[in-house]
Amino acid sequence: MKRAPKTTSLKNLIKEKETVSQPENAELPKLSTPFEVHDLLQCWDDYAETLEEKAHFQNTMFNCKPVLSDNFEFEVKVHNPAQTEELNSNSHDLLKFLRAKLKNDLIQMHIRIDENMEKKTVYTAAEKFEFLHNINPLLSKLVEEFDLEID
Repeated sequence: MKRAPKTTSLKNLIKEKETVSQPENAELPKLSTPFEVHDLLQCWDDYAETLEEKAHFQNTMFNCKPVLSDNFEFEVKVHNPAQTEELNSNSHDLLKFLRAKLKNDLIQMHIRIDENMEKKTVYTAAEKFEFLHNINPLLSKLVEEFDLEID
């Protein structure tokens, strides 16, 4: 007894493919585990310790700590534009690390230059005197008593 050859319908193949495959743009559920500021700081320092080959970035992370705000966002106040560039250029890997360690995909980082922290470079003797006078106002009394001149 001969069997009839099995035929395949293109319509059936398309229907099977549609039922099996999931939409390409379907997103996985995002993790949003709550965390405390000390957890963020610990992970921040852990990541900084892995950056031995990137000394400037490592120093930036050690000197500029994040400040946690609402909705899993934090702000990092930096001293200068170079530190902003370091954080921006490495933010992808940093945020990936923080999101994995803290089990939270909603973490966002904001970077801001703090003008109060920005270091002012002094060059001339008058600028140096002004800088030191701001630290210790009694310096002007010393200059007067010994009749010193500022070059």
